[in-house]
Amino acid sequence: VATMEASKMKVKKSVVDHTYRDYSKVDISELVVNYRGLNKEVFPSKLHEMLSTPEYAHIISWRPHGRAWEVVNRSLFISVVLPKYFNHRNFESFNRSVNM
Repeated sequence: VATMEASKMKVKKSVVDHTYRDYSKVDISELVVNYRGLNKEVFPSKLHEMLSTPEYAHIISWRPHGRAWEVVNRSLFISVVLPKYFNHRNFESFNRSVNM
């Protein structure tokens, strides 16, 4: 009886937008929204700014296809980049923020 009732229920179809956008070419100002205190100091904006800084391309950079990024030189990232954007030099803390 339960299977008959389940078969009569309408299944809602979901639509997923798979439009690709290359974020390596997006200006940071397009991503920042001042809404209820949200500003460019949030982690994703800081990360995008790091990745968009040409002086750091040898330390942290976009992959050639623009869909991912990598820390190229971890020791320089810890000593040069992290202190500029965060109040620490802890790579593990940065990594946790990336994975949230």
